Amino acid sequence: MCFGCGRDNPIGLKLSFHREGELFYSEYVPPDHFQGYPGVLHGGIVSTLLDEVMANHLYTQGKRVVTADLYVRYKKPVPTGKPLRIVSRLKMARKRFFELEGWIEDTDGQVLAEGRAKMMEMEGNRVESQ
Repeated sequence: MCFGCGRDNPIGLKLSFHREGELFYSEYVPPDHFQGYPGVLHGGIVSTLLDEVMANHLYTQGKRVVTADLYVRYKKPVPTGKPLRIVSRLKMARKRFFELEGWIEDTDGQVLAEGRAKMMEMEGNRVESQ
């Protein structure tokens, strides 16, 4: 029931992910009910999109990670109702620690938001549900 990628979460983003060389990405058209200002995606959802693409970059490689640090820079308003590409790249891997960068771009390739994350693989490499 993940909010970002859970297919069965009725209020979630339902993201799917793809790999293209060293890049990992999702394509998404944000609905209007995730807007902050009219026609502009809420900043919390922008942050969530970046966190999701960076975490799933590692999750699809069998790494169960949590976000230790997340930095987001909002460069331009991210529109609702228009196609976006959310991309990540692994910058550093050391034992259980990873650094990634991510960005959200429009169909013209213009970067609307960018972020960096430090992720930590969980002890025992497993997720326990509550």
